[in-house]
Amino acid sequence: MILVTGGHGYVGSFTLRLFKKGKALSVDNYSRGNNFAKKFSKNILVNIQNKKKISEIIKKYKIETIIHLASFTCVRESKAKPSIYKKNNLINQKIFFDNIIELGVKNIIFSSSYSVQGFDKKASRNFSPYAKYKFLIEKYLKIISKKNNVKVIVLRYPNIAGASSDGKLGEKNDKISRIFPTFYKNIYRNKKTIIYYDFKKKIFPSRNYIHVEDIARLNLLTSKYIKKMKKNFLLININNKRKFSNKQIFDLMSEKLKKGSYILKKISKYEKISPLYINNTFLLKKMMWRPKNSSIDKIINTNIKWFKKIYSN
Repeated sequence: MILVTGGHGYVGSFTLRLFKKGKALSVDNYSRGNNFAKKFSKNILVNIQNKKKISEIIKKYKIETIIHLASFTCVRESKAKPSIYKKNNLINQKIFFDNIIELGVKNIIFSSSYSVQGFDKKASRNFSPYAKYKFLIEKYLKIISKKNNVKVIVLRYPNIAGASSDGKLGEKNDKISRIFPTFYKNIYRNKKTIIYYDFKKKIFPSRNYIHVEDIARLNLLTSKYIKKMKKNFLLININNKRKFSNKQIFDLMSEKLKKGSYILKKISKYEKISPLYINNTFLLKKMMWRPKNSSIDKIINTNIKWFKKIYSN
């Protein structure tokens, strides 16, 4: 049995939907998870800091592999609330990993972020608390994987977007601000959208986007690959060659919805203009993975279908 922490969040719910019945289990305290994901997988309501309860779950279901998705995931929120991110995404994460290793878990898949690319001592001042703590957990996992002979795969996710084609599952987290739902709600409600811009360089920031279904499939494949992996630690960068600016995303969505207006605002020093392109193609091919659903058109179309369902009432 595989345990997915944060299993009823955005990525977790899509990931669990791919596992055969009885092969995977979710734990989620619903601080940011969604009740509507219950139809796709069983969830045990628990905070991952509850060592006693987590211990009971690991022993009862004979958990050997954990896909760890439970964390806070918003760059802008991390800048506004750095102390909360430090506690949740660094301190509590270390305690959780120490606990599950003590309980005999042998395989850990950790959801990191492509935003940590280029993090070093010289550049660290310009990185968000979110990226900083993801990077520090990566380092911690590398140390404890060797020390405890535990297998760890770190997946550096790019920007994840999209919803299911059938309109039954998608992103819904009103506690944080993310580009696609924010753009949709503003356009639908005839509200001006803030688009960030570097006035000095005269350029919009751009990002790589991969459909959530492709990331979920990678999580599934990684859970199989880690069992036969010979190394203790593996870090995989995931990226699309194509980049889209926030202005391009807005224009495409606005065109499909036939309305929309925006205003420009100076980009934060924490946000990169463009991500580095580092893709571990060889490793991803070994896992037989490549993005199949990540055209920007599909991402926007499935998002619009989902957002109409949850925001247009």
